[in-house]
Amino acid sequence: MFTLEIKTENAAFKDPFTGEEDNIVEATEIRSILAKVSLALENGDMSGILMDHNGNRVGQWRR
Repeated sequence: MFTLEIKTENAAFKDPFTGEEDNIVEATEIRSILAKVSLALENGDMSGILMDHNGNRVGQWRR
């Protein structure tokens, strides 16, 4: 089983100028996080902590 949880409430997932929710900004941040998870999986990692581009913990994953 593979589980992944991302909390998207913080600033990294919102428009940087208005602070409002923005689907494109959110999608871009999620894509970046998923790319890091993909690399970790390819390296054989079994779990990990998810960090946004601001350095905040936003979730975790486990296989």
